[in-house]
Amino acid sequence: MALVGLVSLVGSLAAWRTLNSQARLSVAITSWPGFEYLYLAEQRRLGHRYGLDLRVQQYTSIEDQRLAYGRGDVEVIATNLPDAITICQEVPKRCPELFLVIDQSEGADVIISKSDIGDVRGLVGQTVGLERTVLAEYLLLRAFETKQGPFDQVRFMHEGPSALVSALSKGKVAAIVTYPPHSNLLREDSRYRVLFNSVQIPGEIVDILAVNPAFAKRHPGTIRALVRTWWAAQALAKAEPISSQALMAKREQVSPAEFVASERGIRYPTSADQAEMLAPTGSVARVLARMAGQMISAGRLSAKTPLPTPTQAFLPKPEKMVTFLVK
Repeated sequence: MALVGLVSLVGSLAAWRTLNSQARLSVAITSWPGFEYLYLAEQRRLGHRYGLDLRVQQYTSIEDQRLAYGRGDVEVIATNLPDAITICQEVPKRCPELFLVIDQSEGADVIISKSDIGDVRGLVGQTVGLERTVLAEYLLLRAFETKQGPFDQVRFMHEGPSALVSALSKGKVAAIVTYPPHSNLLREDSRYRVLFNSVQIPGEIVDILAVNPAFAKRHPGTIRALVRTWWAAQALAKAEPISSQALMAKREQVSPAEFVASERGIRYPTSADQAEMLAPTGSVARVLARMAGQMISAGRLSAKTPLPTPTQAFLPKPEKMVTFLVK
């Protein structure tokens, strides 16, 4: 019995040492299907094999999440390019490095209106509901640009994502800017129509993992471990789709079928895509430059604002790229 107790004690000590040797990292997210893979990684402790104790920190709105990063409450944030640019304007010293492309919206981000509004120009003089985020305003701006409509003649009502759906259903606004899971039921309801979506501006609505450069400089191994953990979550979702989808759907408070449906407008770049997208002159840098120019022209950004920096520094080296197996 003494031997059994000793073995148990040794095992407990080993587990304690393993747990305490993990680098703890909080990542700020909002409700969005692509970000749920970070939650999957947290719940299944996928980072532990890389020495990472990943903790997901949920925010109810993109604005709250962005402000938390700006205050220094978190060092890593899962966000979009327009809001990353805005961080640089609000808190230049924390202008982030972009080290992983999570996804590209290919129809998931939408402007949904009452069914009697024929196109975006029908919103002129009307009130549109949107979150207090640059992404929502940018999508609306681009919609009016493509339809050559007067963007400055639209009134805004700012609310959280769930309150926006309620405002549209009660007729308080003519349209809202939204995304899954909040858009799921609206897209199936004949009382509403999709006026514009991210398919019409390909490559522009991109979600990324961003980090405070000072933190990344001090903890490069932790950021590399997070990148490896992301790919482990993607591998797990492919190896065990039913249980993975059920876990992610439950947190979004939708059914697994609804979660899968909400991903149809989202593309996940592969590990092989990352190097080109994050290169100094790659697709992310080009979109950032074009986006900043449009925001400056619209009076939404100062021309002196620095831009987020895409970086390949935390990607696995090509010769070391391996398949991330799920144990």
